[in-house]
Amino acid sequence: MSIPKPGPRLLWALLFFFIINDATAQSAQMWKERAQLPYIKDSIALIDAMNRVGLLYQAKNVDSCFYFGLKAKALSQQMHYLKGETDADNVIAIAFSYRGLIREALSLYSSALANYQRMRDTANIVQMLMNTALVYAQVDTLKSRAYFHQAIAMGSQLKQDSIMSILFANYCICVPSLSTDSIHYYLDKSRAIALRYKLDWISVLIMQMQADVLTGQGSKEALPLLKECLDKSRQLNNEVFEINALAGIGSYYEQSAPDSALKYYYQAYEVVQKSGYTTMMVSGATPILAAAKRTGNPANISRAQELLENALTKENANLKNFIGDYVKYNNIEEANKLLAVSNHNKQSKIWLLISICIACALLAIFIYRQYRVSNQLNKKIMEQNNDLQTTLTALEQSQEDNTRIMKVVAHDLRNPVGAMTTIATMLLEEGAQSPDNQIMLDLIKTSGEHSMEMVDNLLMMHSRSEELKKEKADIYDMLRYCVDLLQFKAENKKQHIHLGAPRVTLPINREKIWRVMSNLITNAIKFSPDGADIFVQMEEKSGEVVITVKDNGIGIPDNMHDKIFQMFTTTRRKGTAGEHSFGLGLAISKQIVEAHKGRIWYESQPGYGTTFFVALPTT
Repeated sequence: MSIPKPGPRLLWALLFFFIINDATAQSAQMWKERAQLPYIKDSIALIDAMNRVGLLYQAKNVDSCFYFGLKAKALSQQMHYLKGETDADNVIAIAFSYRGLIREALSLYSSALANYQRMRDTANIVQMLMNTALVYAQVDTLKSRAYFHQAIAMGSQLKQDSIMSILFANYCICVPSLSTDSIHYYLDKSRAIALRYKLDWISVLIMQMQADVLTGQGSKEALPLLKECLDKSRQLNNEVFEINALAGIGSYYEQSAPDSALKYYYQAYEVVQKSGYTTMMVSGATPILAAAKRTGNPANISRAQELLENALTKENANLKNFIGDYVKYNNIEEANKLLAVSNHNKQSKIWLLISICIACALLAIFIYRQYRVSNQLNKKIMEQNNDLQTTLTALEQSQEDNTRIMKVVAHDLRNPVGAMTTIATMLLEEGAQSPDNQIMLDLIKTSGEHSMEMVDNLLMMHSRSEELKKEKADIYDMLRYCVDLLQFKAENKKQHIHLGAPRVTLPINREKIWRVMSNLITNAIKFSPDGADIFVQMEEKSGEVVITVKDNGIGIPDNMHDKIFQMFTTTRRKGTAGEHSFGLGLAISKQIVEAHKGRIWYESQPGYGTTFFVALPTT
């Protein structure tokens, strides 16, 4: 059978049912639920019960619906019960939509939808999308249809999908652009779901939709269908469907039999009054006046006018009460917003304080752990320092013993080596030696001189500041003596030593500083070519005297820069005339200079010569 497209007259009746799961015996259920409220001790259960009572009141008394929604929301906020507060927003939004406060209703539905999405409550998400679509149906059919589509898509994910039955029915009523085939499809789905969940009132609803359309078409088939709806509504004890069926019959007779229409409209109005559906009084009295005017009976018209005036008076009184409640609601909402901001600030301060406390605690723990680790490390370091000090003391003692032995050995070697060198020199000076003897004596003399040089170097090793015996000495006289003494060596290579120095007196160990200068001048002679000039100069600077020995010899390669002051260095080289080098002179010179709190360094360019600097403090 083809399902005719429903008209808009049923919309007001259907809106009452878009939340209640059980649409039978609304009044009895409402009074039963309300009577139980004082006996509910659990706050969460009380909030849920008040929200249910508010939903049951929506068609009877908008003020009571609004009142219970406000009570449930206030208690939910005290208990921090998000679901209860969201359900209460839904109840309040229903009251707003009845009073025509579209913007306020949509705002609350949007907030409730966001909360249900956060709670992942799919059933209530579908409910809010449908409620939003129903409100938009009054002002914007395109947005209404879009929200219906979202609700249908989301509802397809539900396992318990009983809500889809009323969703499909509402979709057919609220979207006028649907084709007859689409209406047939969605109502069939609605009826199938209703049968599966035994929702008999859905079947009655669909029958009323059919009858309403047939009435609009002037079909006589509408009357028996409406009477069947009336009987089934009374069997279900559903006052709203009974009112709608009686009004439907009145609408059927409106053109052909105004008296009959008036009779059924009055019956519908009596059910409205008897059941306490104050929200339907004006909408119920309006068709009575229209039917009375069609009868042409002044008494009927007068009675109908009086009925409508009383309904409007009560409606205005209810509206004034609602406005007062709405003002209170706005004040409460503003206060709640201010309180929320204050609480947020307090919570922020509390969390900041907690964070600071945690940070301090962690810092204290870290400091304590570091303190313990530091103590352990200090203990280990002290133990290692003690071990190191013991080892160092032993090494120093061993070094002193080695130095003492070395000096004794070197001293004991000095006399025989010196005697050997002297004898060889005397024999060579006597002459009259055979060539072979001459060669042997030269070898003995040279070896002796080298050995004496090594012995002198060994005796100079390990000079320390505390061992030095200083006395004031004329540095110029010391340098002059040293230059004169070494002039014969320079003359052997046709070299000339130039001395340029003022007279300066310093507290030094004359013998050791002489050894340093002798070693530097000897090296200049050794590593300079024949005929070269060697310059020995001295100048006073701030707090020190700087002596320089400059030659134009072979220079020092870059790869030897870090090694020439090392003891027993491997960087030894022969002089320009094949002179031997023991690699001790510069290391010993460095020890002596540093024992005088001085400095020794050099500048060199390979192939162009070297300049050594010795800086000695004036005090």
